[in-house]
Amino acid sequence: MGEVLGVGTTHVPYLMSAPENLLRFRKMLCGLAESLSGKPFVDPPEAVAEMGADPESVAREHHRAHWDAFADLRRRIDALEPEAILLIGDDQAQAFLPGNLPPYAIYVGAEVDAVPFHGTRMPGDAEYVKRTWGVDPTHAYRWPCHAAAALAIRDGLIRRGFDIASTNDLNAAHWKHGLPHAHANTQLFLRNDDGRIPIIPLLVNCYGAELAIFDPAARRDPARASAYPAAPTSRRLYAMGEAIREIVEASPFRVLVCPSSTWSHTWLTSRFDRMRMDLEGNLEKMRWLEAGEGHRLRDYDSPEIEANGDHELRNWIVGAGAMGSRKLEVTWYRASWISTGFRVFGVWS
Repeated sequence: MGEVLGVGTTHVPYLMSAPENLLRFRKMLCGLAESLSGKPFVDPPEAVAEMGADPESVAREHHRAHWDAFADLRRRIDALEPEAILLIGDDQAQAFLPGNLPPYAIYVGAEVDAVPFHGTRMPGDAEYVKRTWGVDPTHAYRWPCHAAAALAIRDGLIRRGFDIASTNDLNAAHWKHGLPHAHANTQLFLRNDDGRIPIIPLLVNCYGAELAIFDPAARRDPARASAYPAAPTSRRLYAMGEAIREIVEASPFRVLVCPSSTWSHTWLTSRFDRMRMDLEGNLEKMRWLEAGEGHRLRDYDSPEIEANGDHELRNWIVGAGAMGSRKLEVTWYRASWISTGFRVFGVWS
């Protein structure tokens, strides 16, 4: 019989870049918030207090703290000894565009390519990448995947009424970088870049119609923007997680389910004019998971998810379904105003 294990984490992009560039990232996101809301960006009091008189030092501390949390999580994963990691992440108009955008898709190839550093171009990034991962920013990885487990999950989901798409090639005419950043970043942060543990990438349309935010052509063309479909419902995602647990437990495989997300993003939280994250709501949902009450996420859905900037929490809803009533041990969390997001690291017992 198979076994389902579980951890949760984030794929926060700024860790791909040198610590001194976090404030540059923040400035870019504040500018994006202004363009989306049509209002001048004003930091909430929590952000002002956190950054204090020396925001650069705070940024470096947050950068280090995230890395420490990943190091701890990797130690815990090694202790669990999984055969494969089911990486649950969102594709932000990278591999999929509105002409071919499933609500969810699974990668079923034996290997997957990735060029994760293609966008790291800020000062000091090349040196940081070489220092951290020992490669040049143009480096292309070829990571092993657990095709047998992926095919079992795909076919089992289809037989249970989940019409999941599948692919063995994530490159397209518009995208030549293989694995999208949610999955590739997580691989790097978990120090699985050596491919020691094979992966199974599961892609979820977390952003729904708001994927147009990430598509430059859609921002210029209302017709293209309106072609992006709504995100799958929370109930459907939770049920898919439950089905994945059934499938894996009936298989011979030992699979680690790993949703990867920043929960509330300040620049996506329209309820607060894209200037403040949904801190209170995220703390509440973290407590649900700690209490083994992840099923409560089934009723947390659009339009509230979008208003609270919690689009990517949908990755964790799949994970919560797979974990059922297990309690999440939160190993670290941070409401990081300087890096504009609420992040949770944890292990399901």
